[in-house]
Amino acid sequence: MFKQLRRNAILTVGLSLILFQLLHAQTLSERLSGIFSDVLGEKLHLSPGPHGEHFKPANVKSSDATINALTNFIGRNIASIPLSSTAAGLTFDFSTGVPVATTTSLGPIFAERAQTLGSRRINIGFNMSYLNMSRLRGVNTEDLRFTFVHQDVKPDTSVLGDNLNEFDTIDLFMNLDLSATVLAFYFTVGITNQLDLSVAVPFVNVHMEATPIAIIDSYSYLLSDSANHNFGSDPANPVLTTRPDPINDDATGIGDIAIRAKYNFIKGEGLNFAALLDFRPPTGDEASFLGAGKSSYRGMLITSAALGDFSPHLNLSYAHQGGIQNRDGIEISVGYDQKITEWFTLAADFLGSYEISNNKEIQFPSENVNIEGDPVIHHTPKHVMKEVSLTNIPYFSHDNFSNGSVGFKINPKKEMILVGNVIFPLNEGGLRSSLIPTVGFEFTL
Repeated sequence: MFKQLRRNAILTVGLSLILFQLLHAQTLSERLSGIFSDVLGEKLHLSPGPHGEHFKPANVKSSDATINALTNFIGRNIASIPLSSTAAGLTFDFSTGVPVATTTSLGPIFAERAQTLGSRRINIGFNMSYLNMSRLRGVNTEDLRFTFVHQDVKPDTSVLGDNLNEFDTIDLFMNLDLSATVLAFYFTVGITNQLDLSVAVPFVNVHMEATPIAIIDSYSYLLSDSANHNFGSDPANPVLTTRPDPINDDATGIGDIAIRAKYNFIKGEGLNFAALLDFRPPTGDEASFLGAGKSSYRGMLITSAALGDFSPHLNLSYAHQGGIQNRDGIEISVGYDQKITEWFTLAADFLGSYEISNNKEIQFPSENVNIEGDPVIHHTPKHVMKEVSLTNIPYFSHDNFSNGSVGFKINPKKEMILVGNVIFPLNEGGLRSSLIPTVGFEFTL
């Protein structure tokens, strides 16, 4: 009896500890935010006396904006990864009761063609994509830098630099590494010969590593042999470098689910036309970078043709993401799929996404700050000038995406198709991967 009670007690305590850890585990966005609070808060003890708090209030707004912009970039990148086409590899017309093939190639990979599955036909499959989110507006994520300036001691003068302490700055180097694996399952059913409904469920794993370092550029120490701001307590022997706690964390869960409907309103032997509606509720955890955190929808016009074994297509979309971001954009996919043999099709596309509304939520404090004044140094006024760049991330009014996509489809069996694809960037907008490889399969019933 006693042993049983002891085992139950140990089990209860163990489960309680696990539950406590789960309830109190930090999200990835909280870990990212912790880097800034470490530098400007817990580890920035600075020198004792009136100088000690001057960096904190001056940079809370700046660091909050930076964190918000970074988290928006990461979440948006994960949520906007292209999902598989709703079209099956081979489509048929069942209007006469006898299946008649309406395509010869195995179809596009991420773009859409106008043809639908056919009544009561089902297409299921999955694909797996890997993102190494290594560049932000052309800057390597390992090289990202943010600089924090001193509080204006005399704000009524509107001049930064009339005090020696105001020339001190803090540089934060992120040494950030981000990657994600997206496993997407999709299911499409032909409701009628002209209407398809589709659901895609992505499972996402995000990995984040960071070994940040903060360095105080102390003009007060350089010019007066006493560092009024440092990470230690002795201004004459200052500690000017600190390393916030490193990050090596993962987050895993469901991303933003896609619910899609496609209607083929013009069917012909030449051009075909269709319309597609895509709705994505915020099912992914925004705080863990698994989703965008806001509902989005997309309306698409599709035209495609079958010119023998060559099948070109054009998709033109209007996309909207709600919430405080209120982001609108135009998306375009243009390309073709070419039947090489009965079992092999080559597919190529240009994928573009272009913002048509400014999004202040993802802008970094990228302005330069001029610090100029005549501080008293060793009892003598001296004119000093300093221009500070608050970050090395360039300012873009819009983060547009231009990508190329090349892939293939292989039909080893009648109902099964294997897929391989690579997406590569053609410009520097937003948070980008050098390559996004994708593999998968689909199965049509």
